[in-house]
Amino acid sequence: MHYIFLNKELADQSGIRKYQDEVTMNLSFILSSTGLYRESIDNLKEINSALLDPELLYDYYYTSEWTYYAAGQYSNDLLYSPQYREIERLYTDSVCSVLDSGSGLYIYYTGKKLLIEGKLEDALNIFLETYPGLAVNTRLYAIMTFDIAHIYNRFGSMDLYEKFLILAAISDQVCPLKENLAMQDLSLYLFRNKPDDLDRAYRYIQCSMEDAHFYNNRLRIVQISEKLPIIVQAFQEKSEKEKSRITFALVIITILSVCTIALLGYVYKQMKLVKRSRHELQTLNDALNRLNTKLNEANHTKEEYVGLFIDLCSSYIDKLDKYRERVKRKLMTKQVDDLYKMVNSTRHIETELEDFFHSFDNAFLKLFPTFIEDFNRLLSENEGIWPKKGELLNRELRIFALIRLGINDSSRIASFLRYSPQTIYNNRTKVRNKARNRECFEKDILGIGI
Repeated sequence: MHYIFLNKELADQSGIRKYQDEVTMNLSFILSSTGLYRESIDNLKEINSALLDPELLYDYYYTSEWTYYAAGQYSNDLLYSPQYREIERLYTDSVCSVLDSGSGLYIYYTGKKLLIEGKLEDALNIFLETYPGLAVNTRLYAIMTFDIAHIYNRFGSMDLYEKFLILAAISDQVCPLKENLAMQDLSLYLFRNKPDDLDRAYRYIQCSMEDAHFYNNRLRIVQISEKLPIIVQAFQEKSEKEKSRITFALVIITILSVCTIALLGYVYKQMKLVKRSRHELQTLNDALNRLNTKLNEANHTKEEYVGLFIDLCSSYIDKLDKYRERVKRKLMTKQVDDLYKMVNSTRHIETELEDFFHSFDNAFLKLFPTFIEDFNRLLSENEGIWPKKGELLNRELRIFALIRLGINDSSRIASFLRYSPQTIYNNRTKVRNKARNRECFEKDILGIGI
């Protein structure tokens, strides 16, 4: 407005009608864009179209068409709005009459005329053929995709309605015009059709309101004011539900924490029972060792296997007892930080697992000394699986070693090897795909050593 008034002073000083009419049209456009429609219309009436410079005809018709379109949108009633729309239609014809028939604007206004006349399919065909050739950062692209969206809406094609609304909204954001009608409609569409996207709907309508206030666009503010309350109310209701869920989760966590503390107390008591039972378990171990010595020579290898795992159990009990004593000393001396570090460390468990796997590998290979060679004979050429230097068995070999021992369930194997069932399943599948005979592969594994 500031620069328009400066131009008006210069135009009045020059006395040139073309400049005066141009300033008048610019003023009318700004007035209508900010919602002052009656003032804009009165201002346009000051222009004598019969005396208008031919170079200004398009601007005059376009400004008039835009002003009456916006006035009809703002009125949105059964009395004045139809009158404004009828005058808008006449100015649309006038715009077409002064445009180059090959221009994008002419094609758009031709489609718009068909749209006003209710010829939706004809208008849609024109728009669909034209919009791909337009740049996304142009106003015409945004307008055309917005009209396409609303034609699809009237046809009931909601997916295409959403798609072209998104294209129009993107174009509005690329163009620095603070236009937001497409984003308003997209927000309302998400609210009505996609409840899971309520957060996006709320964000879009808030962004639209900020744009409208920034430019002081009364029409857009009125339009948003009709949509904003229902979206805000729904968003607030969702927030309240989420708050209730969080409160419920906190209560459950508190209950679980109490249960965990009680469980720790129970475990501590069980550790005492383990200590008292140690002597009895040792006696049973001695009896088992005496029985093992009576087995015949043919079962000597299996005897060593069982004895090895009995010793391993005893060793774990000793280690558990020593670990308990260390925990007890830490508790008695109130070394809570040291106790936490000791309990939080996984190094001890990893070392024990390495020892355990080594013992298992050693015992298994005593039972089946040619297992690795026999296993690789079942695989395709150049697909052999061999342990690395320093290893007895690797992960794949251990899995099928357990299958050879009759443990076929992936969950049990996963528990034994400390992997997830999915990892065990993936490894079994991967190795089976390398087999010479995939259908009978695991059955062939059971035949190793027979």
